[in-house]
Amino acid sequence: MENCELEYGAAARLKEGVLDPGLCSGCGACVGFCPYIKSYNERVAIIHNCQICEGICYRICPRGFTQYMSLRREVFGAADFDPVLGAHKEIYFARAAEEKIRSCGQYGGVVSALSVFALKEGFIESILMTGGNVKGTKPVLVSSASGVTECAGSKYTAAPTLRLFQDAVRKGYQKIGVVGRPCQVTASRKMQQASEINGQCISLVIGLFCMGSFSPEFYTFINMKDLGSYDRMDIPKDVHFRGSGQEIIIPFEEMRQFIRNACLSCYDPLSELADISVGSTEYDPDWNALILRTTKGSELVEQACASGYIEIKPYPPELLPILRKAVFRRKKRVLERPDFTYLNLSAQEREYFLSTGDDD
Repeated sequence: MENCELEYGAAARLKEGVLDPGLCSGCGACVGFCPYIKSYNERVAIIHNCQICEGICYRICPRGFTQYMSLRREVFGAADFDPVLGAHKEIYFARAAEEKIRSCGQYGGVVSALSVFALKEGFIESILMTGGNVKGTKPVLVSSASGVTECAGSKYTAAPTLRLFQDAVRKGYQKIGVVGRPCQVTASRKMQQASEINGQCISLVIGLFCMGSFSPEFYTFINMKDLGSYDRMDIPKDVHFRGSGQEIIIPFEEMRQFIRNACLSCYDPLSELADISVGSTEYDPDWNALILRTTKGSELVEQACASGYIEIKPYPPELLPILRKAVFRRKKRVLERPDFTYLNLSAQEREYFLSTGDDD
């Protein structure tokens, strides 16, 4: 039994390798199917060591040891691989065609528009999203267009959205979508390999660009600064709080202390394993950057365009080197960290970043 526990890890390995060192990203993947793992205030804790060597909590954790190259092959097959941006087919600027969705979403509202379209056209039957506001986020299982728009807008803390996956399975949904941060995208791909939890029911993964989430201490800051009355938050450079026609800007350096430790070792700011990735353009506040990665993602976007749900236009070629440079530097910094041990990358990929200057 002792050797078995060491080999498979399960709860003890999750605690010692992820939770105790502060590497938990709060994705929620390990919560929901296990009665001994709970989340509270965006923190995850094991309340009892089940000592089940076959337990999958560590296996599906995005900060547990991950055969990243194997996951890439399973998602993309033999597709050409870009070490900086990840496998992709096309990159566009995109926005929701309907002004109502754009107004409640962040930037172009593409995630909301595509989620509504995917539900309507049967790509998915339900989708895991993040609801809430500046004062607090919450995981939400959505099966209607109105539910999607209620979740619109970026959240900058770590809602454990994936903990509702088992709720979706219990409700009988066979095609479940996920909107998530890069850690949640990786966890979703690992969950798809776990038939014990019906992971094969995850049928669409929409990944978000993410440079880090704030820790629960962020909410203490919000209360201390009396910012809870603001409806929206955005981080173009500094942190903007908006609501009721008013805006207050907090220097990002004042907020940097709240970035979760787990996010500092994240190698994947663009959700590379998603079907599509969506983020800010950092150029035009009315449009999103949209990266098509899989055939399924491309089909969704093509049909959504044809049906008038979203609009796309070419990604400005002069912006591509800027995006690549930012991601390259991020990956290089992470590879230089001593605690970056959870992803199995090839020696060639490591060398590509570590032996090159600041640009690819």
